Amino acid sequence: MEQILPGVSVAVRPEGLIIPGVVSISAIGMVGTANKGPVDTPVLIGSPAAAREVFGEADAIVTAGQELTLIRAIDLAYDHGARDVWAVRIAGATVAADFLIASATGDCCRLTASTPGSWANTLEINITAASESAVVTGEEIAGTGAVALQLAHTTIAESVRNTVSVLAAGASTPTTPTVVHGATGTPAAGQVEIDPATGALTFAAGEAPAVGDTVTVTYVVPAANSAKVTLRTETAQEEFTAASGGHLVSLVTDGSDLVAGTVLANASEVPTQFADAFTFEAFGSGTNATGTDGATGGNYADGFEALNNEPAFIIVAAGQDNSGTIGADLTAHVASASSDSNKRERIGVIGSAPGASLNDIVDHALNSDRIVFVAPGVTVSDVVTGQPVTLSGGYAAACVAGMISGAPVNRSLTNKVLNVADLEEKFSQAELRQLVQNRVLALESRLGFRTVKGITTSTNTAWHQITTRRIVDKAKFGVRSAANPYIGLLNNERVRAAMRSTINSFLAEMVLDEELVSYELEVTATRDDERRGIARVTIVLRPTFSIDFIKVTMFLE
Repeated sequence: MEQILPGVSVAVRPEGLIIPGVVSISAIGMVGTANKGPVDTPVLIGSPAAAREVFGEADAIVTAGQELTLIRAIDLAYDHGARDVWAVRIAGATVAADFLIASATGDCCRLTASTPGSWANTLEINITAASESAVVTGEEIAGTGAVALQLAHTTIAESVRNTVSVLAAGASTPTTPTVVHGATGTPAAGQVEIDPATGALTFAAGEAPAVGDTVTVTYVVPAANSAKVTLRTETAQEEFTAASGGHLVSLVTDGSDLVAGTVLANASEVPTQFADAFTFEAFGSGTNATGTDGATGGNYADGFEALNNEPAFIIVAAGQDNSGTIGADLTAHVASASSDSNKRERIGVIGSAPGASLNDIVDHALNSDRIVFVAPGVTVSDVVTGQPVTLSGGYAAACVAGMISGAPVNRSLTNKVLNVADLEEKFSQAELRQLVQNRVLALESRLGFRTVKGITTSTNTAWHQITTRRIVDKAKFGVRSAANPYIGLLNNERVRAAMRSTINSFLAEMVLDEELVSYELEVTATRDDERRGIARVTIVLRPTFSIDFIKVTMFLE
């Protein structure tokens, strides 16, 4: 603060006003297969209905392990309390359904489904006479130095919507000559003439666009020289009035959620109308490419990688089990994401293979406080047929992930009820004890269907309970969020005291929420630390623990 004239000056230090934001580590990252949607691209989903809009419907299970997994797993997660889901579709070899658009002398363009998959095999198209004129917007023509240029379409309607602008090379503002219609070939100064019968564009003498100039034209083509193209699915419909195949491609590029377009040899021709204005044809029919889903062969490790920069904290490989490499891939991902360099506190949930025996399950090689292993599989009502269907532990993992997501970090999964019709296998008490002793989050049939004990696969007993891992992860995430606003401020006692106050506010809230019993907090810096820009935050956390079993002693008199 620089004071020039005498008086009272007040300096306000805002550091003491910094408060920690709301901290939540409940979002799920779900990777799986689907019949629609972008591949290897995270999409934030707020409900099963929203998931279907992006990723389509589930398919019928014909061969176990080859069904589409993403929608089924998302449904189960939301059935058990999931909040937000970052969903990633992966796929093996896929094909996007397409449709060739015919014109007078061949094909003028190809429409291709916006994403690969079988969803577009029910996408339908109809081409009829246009009921209104087509509007060609922003057609660009390169200046040549000649006064005469040619529009892409040769029949133009006389309309006030016809406009021309010329952007000179190196200029920032275009000129806009007045449009006149006719065929004189000699427009006056400041005018440009459009010949409605030929599409010729003529500038006044001395006003020809030079080489390097860009001419941009918007104009109207009569309905008689256009076609209406209608695209529809069961839930959506799009209509485009196009003057040619090339124009249709530009329209769907700018305005379609269903298809993309490619110009073909006869792009200047108008799409040929169908014989019947009420009969739609399906994409993927006849010689057109049929859409395929890539239900097998997708790379789950790539899907996990796609989640790296998203705020997802509970990671699930939809419908997958630990029998192959996915368990190792999931373990590697959560460990890497949760490292000090990546700062994404995550746990992974994975399940047992279909039909896995007790020995198969207890012989798992998983050993991480960030991995939860669920067994056995579950029986649920099939989303396609409505009939009971038994699914692998990979889907039981989605149920458990939903339970973790929907509960406070200090609420144990021990003895919690699952919303399923049955279990793939009902283990005896002795078998359940063996599963728990081998670090399996086992499911049992007892007054419904329940989790036995909410545990991770860690052999380190300090990290045995899921709640311990989650409480510490929330504390790490919250402390980091509380401290981040101080990066770049002065490293002195005043600022460090303010930072301590902000972090203390967050940790005190965790105590009030019974996530911590207590804590100790110090924010310090030596003189050498100050020179190096280091402020040291030292915290001792005492997390709460849940009741896993109750011992009752009775005295009879």
